[in-house]
Amino acid sequence: MNAQSLPQIAILGCGYVANMYRLTLAMHPDLRLVGVYDRERSRCETMARLTGAKAYADFQALLEDPATGIVLNLTNPSEHFETTRALLAAGKHVYSEKPLAMRLDQARELTTLAKANGVHLVSAPCTLLNPVAQTLWHAVDSSDAGRIRLVHAAMEDGMVPRAPVAKWINEAGVAWPAVDEYQVGCTVEHSGYVLTWLCAMFGPVTRMTAHTEELMPDKIPGLDLHSAPDLSVATLRFESGVVARLTNGLYADHDHQLRFFGDEGVLTVDDPRSDTSDIRLQTYRTIRRRRFLQKRGRKLPKRGGPEKIVGYRGSQTRDFCRAIADMAQAIAAGRAPYTGADFALHITEVTLACHFGTHPSGAEAGFDGGLDQMPYVPTTRFDPIAPLP
Repeated sequence: MNAQSLPQIAILGCGYVANMYRLTLAMHPDLRLVGVYDRERSRCETMARLTGAKAYADFQALLEDPATGIVLNLTNPSEHFETTRALLAAGKHVYSEKPLAMRLDQARELTTLAKANGVHLVSAPCTLLNPVAQTLWHAVDSSDAGRIRLVHAAMEDGMVPRAPVAKWINEAGVAWPAVDEYQVGCTVEHSGYVLTWLCAMFGPVTRMTAHTEELMPDKIPGLDLHSAPDLSVATLRFESGVVARLTNGLYADHDHQLRFFGDEGVLTVDDPRSDTSDIRLQTYRTIRRRRFLQKRGRKLPKRGGPEKIVGYRGSQTRDFCRAIADMAQAIAAGRAPYTGADFALHITEVTLACHFGTHPSGAEAGFDGGLDQMPYVPTTRFDPIAPLP
């Protein structure tokens, strides 16, 4: 498919993460970025200069631009609902950074609006399409470790509040938005990397419990931040019967390990946020009266072979534009994207339930009946998703 047949793209929000999209967009020469907008004019003009796209004068100009078919909504999560609603109402397809909204009722409204207007709504992260996820998925389906019954997943980022975050400045000159990150919360920011994989492989979450805490209200000494959990521990049961334990945090030692426990062995991914992470298979051995795992096991060759990801400053190695490319190709071909609005809505519901859990602010999350009763039974679903051929 050539560039002329694909819908053109605009970026809304030129903050820290937009730089990763800018740099990895170069890996998809068929995609064309035509416009950018940020209410902070200097960021907007810098992104326009770096990409060669035009800088919209205001948000309305972006909405009214007939040349733009897909908009990447990279605004702050608190602004996702209002901005995405306006984009969908204007007939734009939207690829949203996670989550769709910070309230479940608002996320439902966006999904309903997208369907009513005949446009697509897809949410980050896009790592489900990468070789690591797809290799792991095929290993699960092939029973390489036997039947999978339990998953342990950690999204612990280490002691970020005491790290030199003021030095985290990207190639576009934008600093890591510490205040926003802390006030949004690590669960909202990070759980999607695990939830998208597990829900695709094992079906919707059918029952869950979650407990949350704010361990460090003094993340920025002297600054009174809006309270948000910086630790969450959730137990999730999926439609297939698989059970997962998921932790998110900004206090414990750095750990992004994802482990699938099966009857015959264990599959381990070092970091599901990385498109280049190793996948290891350890199988059980029995000697006399002992049953134990191989110490290291073997690396699984990645489906499609190794990839070279465009480098950028930061802890992640990822092509941020995989799902955008799939979305553009789907629109041109008249098919549905690999993941769509119903999938994004379910991931949003489970993410928010993990994030708010027992936290008092859960009453503000837009859940019917609130979240004060655990276990919680999610109300959203999505059609089954198959691994890529």
